[in-house]
Amino acid sequence: MKDKKKSLMRELKGTIFLLSTAMLAMWFLFYAYMHNILKSYITENMEQASAEIINELDKTFLQLEEVSFALAKDDEIISLMKSDSSLEFHNRTNEIEHILEQVIVDKSFMDNIVFLNYSGDFYRYSGNISNIGISRMTNILTKNKITKHIQLQLDDSRYIGYVTNIYFEQEDIGKIVMLMDETDIYRLFSQLAKTESMKIALAAEGEIIVTNDEVMLGKSMSEQTSQTKYYLTKRVGFTPFELLISYENADRKISLVFLIAMSMMAMLLLLILRVFLHFWRGKFFIPLQTVILEVESFESGKEEILMLTGMEHFDGLIRGINNMIERIELKEKEVYEATYFLQEAEIRKQKALIVSLKKQISAHFTVNVLNIIKALSASGENEKAGLLCDGLSFLLRYANAGDHFISGMDEFFVLEKYVDIMKIRYPNRFEAEIEMEDNLEEIEIPRMLLQPIIENSIIHGFSNKNESEKGLIHVYCDMESSTLRIIIEDDGEGIDEEELINIQEQLRKAEEDDPIEGLSHIAIINIQRRIFSYFGKEYGLTIESAKKQGTTVTIKLPLKHRGF
Repeated sequence: MKDKKKSLMRELKGTIFLLSTAMLAMWFLFYAYMHNILKSYITENMEQASAEIINELDKTFLQLEEVSFALAKDDEIISLMKSDSSLEFHNRTNEIEHILEQVIVDKSFMDNIVFLNYSGDFYRYSGNISNIGISRMTNILTKNKITKHIQLQLDDSRYIGYVTNIYFEQEDIGKIVMLMDETDIYRLFSQLAKTESMKIALAAEGEIIVTNDEVMLGKSMSEQTSQTKYYLTKRVGFTPFELLISYENADRKISLVFLIAMSMMAMLLLLILRVFLHFWRGKFFIPLQTVILEVESFESGKEEILMLTGMEHFDGLIRGINNMIERIELKEKEVYEATYFLQEAEIRKQKALIVSLKKQISAHFTVNVLNIIKALSASGENEKAGLLCDGLSFLLRYANAGDHFISGMDEFFVLEKYVDIMKIRYPNRFEAEIEMEDNLEEIEIPRMLLQPIIENSIIHGFSNKNESEKGLIHVYCDMESSTLRIIIEDDGEGIDEEELINIQEQLRKAEEDDPIEGLSHIAIINIQRRIFSYFGKEYGLTIESAKKQGTTVTIKLPLKHRGF
C-alpha cells in the first residue's frame, strides 16, 4: 500500500529528473559548442603565434646548415683539409679567413666554428673554447663517429654542435663543427615565448635537448606530442634538429569559467523545479493522494464506495470510479461463475483420462493375465502363477489409488512389476533395462505415465521378435535444474514416416481433442493430454522413430520435489 501511495510522487520526481537532465544536457551541448568555438579561436591564435616563432627559429638554425654546406663545398676549405702537414694546415688558415668573412654574415648565433681534419689539426675561426676543449671534442667525434650533431660539456659550458663532413672525391677528409652555447639558445627561447604556457624545445634525432621547460628535457618528441593538446613542430632543413612549440592547459581558464557558469545555471534550474514541484504538490498531488487513500480503503474492505473529496475537478473522477466499481463487481461474479464451471469440466475431463488408463489395466490386461495364470496352474507352474497373482494384485491397487501424483521411484518400481508380468505373458520376446536413480525418490510425477508406453513397445515394437533376437527396452531419466526428462528407448520395429507424422500431429493437438480411450498410440495421446492439463504445453511427449530402427519416447516434465 505504501508503494501505491508513493508511486505517483515518484513518477513526478522521475519526470522532473528527466526534464532536469534534458535541460542540463542542452546546456552542456551549448557549453561544448561555445567551448569548441573559443578553443578554435585560441588554437588559431596559438598556431599563428607559433608559426611566427617557428619561422624565426627556423631561420636562425637554418643558417647553420647553409653556412656549413657552403663551407664544405668551398675549394679553399677542401685544400685546407687536404694539407700534408700541420705547418701547411696552419699556413692555409690565413688564406681562408676572407672566405669565412664573406660566408658568415651573422656571428651572433654561431660564435664557435671549428675546422678539423683526421690528422689532429684544427682551426678555430671564432669562439673562446680552449685548445684542450677542442682536443676533447675531436676525440669524442672520432671515437663515436659522430656525423650529424654533438652535445657536450666544454670549459664549464654546455654546447650543442652541428657537424658537417667535408668530402674530396667522395672521401671524408675533415669536419666543420658549429657549436652553440645552450645558455644562448635557452635565452632565445625565453625571449620568444609570449606566455607562460608556451613551451619551446629543440630536439635532435627525436630527443629534446634544449627547452624552456625542464620537465620536457630528455623526452622523445613522440612522447611529448602525445601528452600535449596543442603543438606545432618543424624540422630544420636537412639538419638533425627539430623545433617544437606546445601549450599546456591553454583552455583551462575558459573551461573553468564555463564550468562555473554551468554550475550556477544548474542550481538555478533546480531551484525553479523545486518551486514548481511545491506549487503543483498542493494544487494537484495532495488531492490526488486523497483519492488514492480512498481507493485503498475500498480495496481493504473498509468502504463500499469511494467518498467524495469536495473538489469538483476530482469528484467527477470519483463518481466515474464508483460506477466502474459496480460494473467490475458484476463482471467478477460472472467470471467467477464461468471459472467454476470450467474447473468442474476440467476435473471431469481429468477423471475421464484416469478412468481410461485404469481400464487398460482393469479390463483387457486383467483378463489376459488371469488367463495366463489359469494356463500356468493347469500346467503345474504354480510358482509363476503365484508371481503373476502378486504382480496383478499390486498393479490393480496401484491403478485404483486415489492420488494422481506419485514419487518417481515408486513409478519406476511399479514399472518393474509390470515388466515382470509382461515377460511371463510374452516369454523370450524382450529384455528391459530400467535405471532407477536415488534422486527419483524426491521427485513427484503423475501416476501411470510409463506403463502404456512400455506396453506399446512390447506388443507392437517386438511383435516379430523371437528367442534368438530379443528386443531391448531401456528406461532412464535426465534431470536438469528445472526439468525432468524420462526416456524410453526400444530397438523394435519402429514406425513408418507417414504414421509417425500422424501421431506427432495428434500429440501436438492433444488438448483440442475429445477424450480417447484404448490401446496403441491412443493411450499415449491421453498421456500427452494429462501432461498438458497438469503443466502446460511447454511439457509433454515427443516421439522419434524410423522403420526397422526402433523408437524413442521422451517425456518432459517440470522437476517438482515432493512436498512443494
